[in-house]
Amino acid sequence: MTTRHARLKATTATVCSAALLSACTTLPGDSSPEAVSSYSTTPAMEEVIQPTKGNPSDLMLRDFFAASAHPLADHEAARRFLTEEASSKWQAQGEVFVLDKMEIASEGGASENKITYKVRGSLIGKVGEGGAYTPLFTGYETMYDLVKVDGEWRVDQLPNAVIVDRSDFTAAYQPRNLYFVDKQGSTLVPDRRWIYTRQQSVAASLVSLLITGPRTNLSGGVRSMLPAKTTAQTRNLEGRGVSVELTGLTNLSSAERELLAAQLVWTLAAAEVRGPYELKADGVALSESVGETWEVDDVSRFDPRAVATTTLRALIDGNLVDVTSDNGTEELPGWLNEQYNESASFTPQGGVFALVTGRGDEKRKLLVGEENGAPQTALEADSITRPAWGSSSQFLYAVVDGRDVVRLDRRDAGAVQRTEVDTSEVTQLDDQGARISVFRVSRDGVRAVLLINGRVYVSVLESSDSGAPKLGPLTQVGQQIGDTAISADWTPEGSLLVGTRAADTPLWTVAVDGSSTAQMPSRNLSAPVVAVAATADQMFATDARALMQLDNSTTDASFWREVPSVRGQRAAPILGY
Repeated sequence: MTTRHARLKATTATVCSAALLSACTTLPGDSSPEAVSSYSTTPAMEEVIQPTKGNPSDLMLRDFFAASAHPLADHEAARRFLTEEASSKWQAQGEVFVLDKMEIASEGGASENKITYKVRGSLIGKVGEGGAYTPLFTGYETMYDLVKVDGEWRVDQLPNAVIVDRSDFTAAYQPRNLYFVDKQGSTLVPDRRWIYTRQQSVAASLVSLLITGPRTNLSGGVRSMLPAKTTAQTRNLEGRGVSVELTGLTNLSSAERELLAAQLVWTLAAAEVRGPYELKADGVALSESVGETWEVDDVSRFDPRAVATTTLRALIDGNLVDVTSDNGTEELPGWLNEQYNESASFTPQGGVFALVTGRGDEKRKLLVGEENGAPQTALEADSITRPAWGSSSQFLYAVVDGRDVVRLDRRDAGAVQRTEVDTSEVTQLDDQGARISVFRVSRDGVRAVLLINGRVYVSVLESSDSGAPKLGPLTQVGQQIGDTAISADWTPEGSLLVGTRAADTPLWTVAVDGSSTAQMPSRNLSAPVVAVAATADQMFATDARALMQLDNSTTDASFWREVPSVRGQRAAPILGY
């Protein structure tokens, strides 16, 4: 492939080295992104687009890109649009690149039997092994030569790349969560994958993906109860649920088998694969206590969709208050309001608070303690980000002076131990002026969202070989936001809510894998949005005037309203996570 047929224009960090630029679109990798288990039945090809007799060349090329979204049988659907020679040369086994705002225009002169088209757009992501999406932000431009074969236009020269338009991709693939287990063995952690929809056994595909394990950049923060050499046979029981027969599990304890069942049941249930779920291991029931037939109720304590009820609190002029009703607030007692509070967090269980105190040129202090107890001074620095709890009251995170991430471990007696988090991944951004202004931990305690110089990054909270905490590789998401982000937090379903200083786009939602970035309704919302929070039913945002709320339980809601209890006050929302 020559440079005429592939030219990538990087608009952010370099995606391909200069030496490889001419071959960037060869898409390294040899795994098909759709996960079709060897035990699943062959997917159907019904209604997949095919060449239309007499179609003009440009429409034929557009149909080729639509057909490229269907990976079955080595992209058989797309190969129907190629000449025989082009089909024999086209290598379509690598990643799938997703193109936004695809433009197709003829290039140079055309003859009756040959025409060249320039295809360009924005490469926004790629889907690799196991349906894992990786966001990109890269210009794309390449040439496609078309010739007539027996009076019909066909593609004769093209790069070794599978390029699909975003709309075709989302029509052919759906995001599904695989569930793995956090390191403590208490919480299920989602791993978002894109699954091809035209297959007859989604269950078999999901189980196959679970066996292959978590995506690379999540593996440092989770574990799977499925040993590496596990095999599985998955069958749909004709309206009576799903059967999964596993081998290679003889060494699992009863507790590990329950966690494995939770992985399987919730992965299938979340993908709308109905139970009951017959789970067997090495020829016998997976669990002696439950048997071989499982329902979601049997693993309800691991429900990844469960959202704890949390009290809405707020910071108003340095005071921490309960938002008690539509008519007022109630200041929290004791040490919680004996000083000016710059930011605050409280645990999901609600009993332990972390406050950053001080204002102006004063040193900032991080105070940690129970509501009715005595606080500990855990940190002191020129600046401290709003503290972030993990999934429990054991671990607390904060960023000191914009650079150093600190984990605070709470002991039984209330003492706090400081541990430095390895942030070498941040230094690899090659930006000496990089400052972390926001650090918020996901509700399962495994991921963190960071705002670094106004840009949005996601990382996994890992442990080094010695057990010390470290940040995993950073993935930039929400590139459309640019460097305007000033607030961010997690929603209950695991996406990100991002507030900005941009007047025309004050609020965004971002998928954790970077596959989508969408503007939120902004009627009656004025930038800058300096604080955000979300429950299952409400979104909260502190804009230029007040604390605002939006009912997200209905798709009709689009108008932000002031929270009645704090009307006219620029309060910051505080929820228990």
